[in-house]
Amino acid sequence: MNIVAVEAVEIKGEMLLLNVLHLHSPDTVKIKQGLQSKRDSLPQLFANSPLVLDGAALGNACRDLDMQALRALVLDLGFIPVGMRNLPEECLQSATQAGWAVLRSPRAVPPRVERATAREPIASQNPSVEVVDRPVRSGQQVYFPDGDVVVLQHTSAGSEILAGGSVHVYGSLRGRVLAGIHGDTSARIFCQKLEAELVAIAGNYRLLDEMDTDLKGQPAMVWLEGEKLKIAPMF
Repeated sequence: MNIVAVEAVEIKGEMLLLNVLHLHSPDTVKIKQGLQSKRDSLPQLFANSPLVLDGAALGNACRDLDMQALRALVLDLGFIPVGMRNLPEECLQSATQAGWAVLRSPRAVPPRVERATAREPIASQNPSVEVVDRPVRSGQQVYFPDGDVVVLQHTSAGSEILAGGSVHVYGSLRGRVLAGIHGDTSARIFCQKLEAELVAIAGNYRLLDEMDTDLKGQPAMVWLEGEKLKIAPMF
């Protein structure tokens, strides 16, 4: 055995934070239009971004999905296709023949149901604010492009909040949080306990681990100054 060559590499199983595209239609034209719209809304965040595709919501419609065209459109839009998950048994062969890696689902809970639950708002007199009165769990997304998002509880690792305005979390903020997704540079992020993996304002994003701050785990506010994200204590 070549000891030197063996020591040159090491394989470890790790949990990584990846974007997951949930497919609700087998129509590749509609998929491309939808994915392109998402990409264009946050080009800095999604440029060369690894992407996992989830087919749980397709069910039997997965048989109508052109796997090769799907992979081609993902590449054309500048994403890096990682693999597919939650495919029916009859679709596995076509996926692998098209070059897709088939991934194991992290859990059996249908993500579409979870997402719908997470987005259910409390009635508000102000249509520019969406209030979420329950925890935002891993795999759930809150998407509100028309204004601020207010979360009255915590958000979990693996969750995602996208708001056209500011984001307020009255609990621990984990996962990814993107404020000002349409370019509002005045948007801010407020939380009682800053533990997010990624924060972004108006397309300027940073991993929290890469930021020089002693406010991790503390009440904090994030805002944009020029093109640089700043963090300050809330109190």
